[in-house]
Amino acid sequence: QVLGLRPGDDRQDVRLAMQTERSVGAIMSPFQMVGGAETVDSAMHVMLEHGLNAILVEPNAEGEWGIMTKRDVLRKIIVPNRRPGSMTVDEIASRYLITCSRDTPLPQVARQMMNNGIRRIVVMENGQPLGIVTEADLFRLVEQSGWGARTD
Repeated sequence: QVLGLRPGDDRQDVRLAMQTERSVGAIMSPFQMVGGAETVDSAMHVMLEHGLNAILVEPNAEGEWGIMTKRDVLRKIIVPNRRPGSMTVDEIASRYLITCSRDTPLPQVARQMMNNGIRRIVVMENGQPLGIVTEADLFRLVEQSGWGARTD
């Protein structure tokens, strides 16, 4: 049995189910969110508690969502030897997000990651985040299901 389909389901149903399995919506990871005025150490605690490499930042006054990553902490806190309790998330988070919709083809998401030198893309719908697609999500999909053009 393939993807919950019953014997006798037609080939189009199988293709549709496989496309759904390979959609952004099917592989995106959940996220946690913090306010930009929170201290970096409090956001780091949330990230550690949930096993995350990044955390979304609530919209600023201009309505822009943000993201704070472990790399931001390394580059803007650890290397310059700053105290995370004395800096806000807004001071180190990026407000320029690369986003996609839940129906963006996965090869396009992978290209966006490579072209922009990023490890994650925020999945948005109607201006609200739904999840995050990460390199790890794509890696897991390829390891579990393979990749490349299907031959029927």
